[in-house]
Amino acid sequence: MSNVIPPCRKISVFAFRGDRSLAFASNFLKVLDDEKKGYGPGPSAQDCLLFAGHAGVSTDGNKTIYGFQPDSAGIAAWELMDRLKNGDALPGVVGNDTGTFATAQSHGLTVLSFDIVLPDPQFQNFEVQLDSERKNSQYSYGFPNGEGDCNCITWLERLALPLFTGRMDEFVSTSGVVSQLSRRFGKCL
Repeated sequence: MSNVIPPCRKISVFAFRGDRSLAFASNFLKVLDDEKKGYGPGPSAQDCLLFAGHAGVSTDGNKTIYGFQPDSAGIAAWELMDRLKNGDALPGVVGNDTGTFATAQSHGLTVLSFDIVLPDPQFQNFEVQLDSERKNSQYSYGFPNGEGDCNCITWLERLALPLFTGRMDEFVSTSGVVSQLSRRFGKCL
């Protein structure tokens, strides 16, 4: 066993609660209903994330934030949201959601962030898992208490990040998220 203490590496976690403001939510639900009735295109995938809330992770100094979400290819937004609300599981995909977090912030949503500090070997293991997930996620997506393997928060735990809960409202309300902006796990310099 080596006595060399590895360097510390930082993983940043980002999260925002869904936008339920009257202006955004009423417009979102109207556009969703219009799409269901065949009156026009539905909301964008980004609008769905803004409505539901989202979490993501960065390993490159916050230049890129990756998030886990349902694969919406070939599914109308209204059907996607209905299926998730009904507890269905959908294939999960990992994508570059940096723009979604910037849009959430520009809409006035509070985007929380905190750092998980890990010894370099654990950080490298996380990066390998994240890269593998970006190519082809092994998990299905579902809302809490649904049939999916995980959601955007619990997916991070599946990749071995120590978080607290898989429910967005609980996660963003956890006092440690706001008051403890960095947490170290393991011995590192």
